[in-house]
Amino acid sequence: MIRFAVLAVVIAGCVGYLIYSATGSSAEYYRTLPEIRAHPSPGTVRVLATVQDDVQTSQGGLHVRFTASDSGATMPVDYTGTVPDIFRPGIKVVVEGRFGQDGVFHARTLQAKCPSRFSSTSAAS
Repeated sequence: MIRFAVLAVVIAGCVGYLIYSATGSSAEYYRTLPEIRAHPSPGTVRVLATVQDDVQTSQGGLHVRFTASDSGATMPVDYTGTVPDIFRPGIKVVVEGRFGQDGVFHARTLQAKCPSRFSSTSAAS
């Protein structure tokens, strides 16, 4: 009887660890611009914001500079790499990187948040 109880606890612990380790690395986390402004971080951070209308591309579209905004706060972003197909002004993005001495957020990664397929303002046929 005690053996089965110990075995059940060990199995439950292993399953719990597997679930934790599988979801822990893929959990989506980010900070907002107001949070970044209130509590600056010297290290790498992920930030959720909206792309503004001043997108500038160069190097065949592989280098992008734009302003990101959220709740009235803004930050200039500089990113070099593949840009998602849906990247454009008005789209929400998650950028991961750090602030440089120049005050620009230098992003290592740029992920576009998919807009909703359904809109409350869709036209009726």
